[in-house]
Amino acid sequence: MNNKVLVETSARHVHLSREHIDILFGEGYELTNIKDLSQPGQFACQERVTVVGPKKSIERVSILGPARKASQVEVSFTDARTLGVTAPVRESGDVAGSAPCKLVGPCGEVELSEGVIIAKRHIHFTP
Repeated sequence: MNNKVLVETSARHVHLSREHIDILFGEGYELTNIKDLSQPGQFACQERVTVVGPKKSIERVSILGPARKASQVEVSFTDARTLGVTAPVRESGDVAGSAPCKLVGPCGEVELSEGVIIAKRHIHFTP
């Protein structure tokens, strides 16, 4: 029996919809898996984007795959202040009414009217 529990932190990252992957990286582009995450089916991608806020930008922000239904940006309180946005503390995926930003990739830009959150503390367990 394995009594060890893996504890990880999650740095700033972006989840992208299929539509936004096409805009940012080109039609039909597939994200490159460089590392599987502890959550089954999720992975860190080679590709990066720039997150642009009203005050400043944060370059080379990691993307986590696979594609999601809606794009979202998960940042820290400090990142939100740097960007100049008021990001709510939320569970991943709960982006309704959250902060806006712009995402910039090598092939295009996407204006998110909502999607920037500060991830609520949480734990993922396997069965």
